[in-house]
Amino acid sequence: MTTRRAIRAMVGPASLALALVLCMGCAGKNQEETTATVSGGGEGTPASSEGGNTALAPVPSHQTEMPGQGSMSDMAPHGQAAGGAAGHLTWTAPQGFIEERPKSSMRMAQYRLPASPGDTEDGECVVYYFGAGQGGDVKSNLDRWASQFTGPGSTTPKLSTSKAGGLSIDRAEVRGTYTPSPMAMGGGPEPQPKSHYMLLGAIVPGPDANWFFKCTGPEKTMEANRAGFDSLLASIQPAH
Repeated sequence: MTTRRAIRAMVGPASLALALVLCMGCAGKNQEETTATVSGGGEGTPASSEGGNTALAPVPSHQTEMPGQGSMSDMAPHGQAAGGAAGHLTWTAPQGFIEERPKSSMRMAQYRLPASPGDTEDGECVVYYFGAGQGGDVKSNLDRWASQFTGPGSTTPKLSTSKAGGLSIDRAEVRGTYTPSPMAMGGGPEPQPKSHYMLLGAIVPGPDANWFFKCTGPEKTMEANRAGFDSLLASIQPAH
């Protein structure tokens, strides 16, 4: 308000109009720059392979990159198998993986795994892709996943490899007390440790960067979905 009053006192109507147009243009530019900025932290900033620098994730269009074409009406009904495609890899989600709208732009796909009898929470399976050359190397990300399991009952990660679509997939299984990253909680309250949890994870090399398939949930729920996770990984193919 102070700036506009000064302009009105110093210039005539025509100059005032020009000044206001210029100011509005500057404001629009600042707004665009702010929208394009991605804040780091937690699940949104995986280990970088270049000197530890934090890599900013791209902000994809859900309509073009999210399985199901980004529309809630296009998503698979509960309990039905769904196909997935996100630009560089394709896969088929198994029966029982319920497709949901991703919580953040860093998630290429997100599935809910209904809780097994005796478990009080559902499991979750998320697919991350951070852009060409981004996301970090395999070891750094496996170490980060393992570091989220601490406290009573936590185990050393079981590492293995498998093949699908001509790709070599690095896999990890961890059990114990799991503390989600703040980003995984969607910016809500400080995440609390969850006992008797389990992670089934896989890192898949894409044409230009690694892809991350991370499924977490109560042990019984994850064991019930182990075969489904295996079938999802077996269905992965490079997109053509």
